[in-house]
Amino acid sequence: MSRSGRAIIWVALLQCFAGVCVGLTQAPLEALRNAPDTIEIDGVAFQLEAEVWRDFMPTAFPDEATRLKESATDPGRPMTATLRIRAGNSRQIPPGVKVDVGWVILEDQIWEARALEDLPRDSARRQITVYLRDGPKWPPGARVEIVVRVVDTAGVAHLLSSRDQRIRAAT
Repeated sequence: MSRSGRAIIWVALLQCFAGVCVGLTQAPLEALRNAPDTIEIDGVAFQLEAEVWRDFMPTAFPDEATRLKESATDPGRPMTATLRIRAGNSRQIPPGVKVDVGWVILEDQIWEARALEDLPRDSARRQITVYLRDGPKWPPGARVEIVVRVVDTAGVAHLLSSRDQRIRAAT
C-alpha cells in the first residue's frame, strides 16, 4: 500500500475518534499502533512521557485468610501508568484540552482505561498528568506502547503515543 493510501486510512480511523470526549472505546489496534509521537493543537506541539509499573511491595492483610488467598493468586498489584502530556517550545497548553482515555499495548493485547487527572495542572500550563489504574498483571520488564486520546477545545480527538516503554517493578 502506498504511503498516501496509508495516510488516508489513518485519517479515516482517526475520524472515528473525533467528537468522542467521554467514555471508553474499542479502539482498533492498527489505529493505536499508527498514533504519532508528536501532535499539534492550536499551534502547540505535544509529546507523551510515560511510566508504567507493577507494585510488588509487601502488603499488610487484615486476616490470615485474606493473606493466603492473595498469596495463592498472581503476586503483585495490577499495572499502573503515570502519563505526562507536555507542551513543547515553551508554549502553554490551551485551556480545555484534556486527556480522556489511555491504552497500553503488549504485543496484540490492549489494556484500555479512563485517564484520571487527580492533581491540579501545573501552574505554568505546560503539562497534563493523568493516571491509568488497575491494569493487567503483565510481567515487569516487558516492553509496551502507550497511546492516549487528547481532546482539543473543539472536541476533536487526537491520538498520541510513546513507544518502547518498559514495565517497571516496585519491590
